[in-house]
Amino acid sequence: MHAKPEQRKTSIVPALFKVLVGTIGIFAIMTVCFYHNELDVDGNLTVGFPWIFYREGSGYSLDLNEQVGYHEFEPLKLIGNILFAATLYLLILWIYSAFRGKPKQ
Repeated sequence: MHAKPEQRKTSIVPALFKVLVGTIGIFAIMTVCFYHNELDVDGNLTVGFPWIFYREGSGYSLDLNEQVGYHEFEPLKLIGNILFAATLYLLILWIYSAFRGKPKQ
């Protein structure tokens, strides 16, 4: 009888799940770190890094002679931020695996 060579079975689902969770984590950390809520100071709220995808603000308009507010949400910049977070997470994994290397015997 011939012995079958050992086969390594790898599934793509756990790897994709790991990347998804890492991307969400990096995106959340970056969003929290670069969140600027200065509504009571200058009337602006901004969310996003490297591209600001949500803005909110209010202030007094001299033209209208009244208090005005605005909300801006840009979904393409949100998608860009998520892709940036995914790229950053994959770069961190690559650097970690390069420095971890193989143990010497």
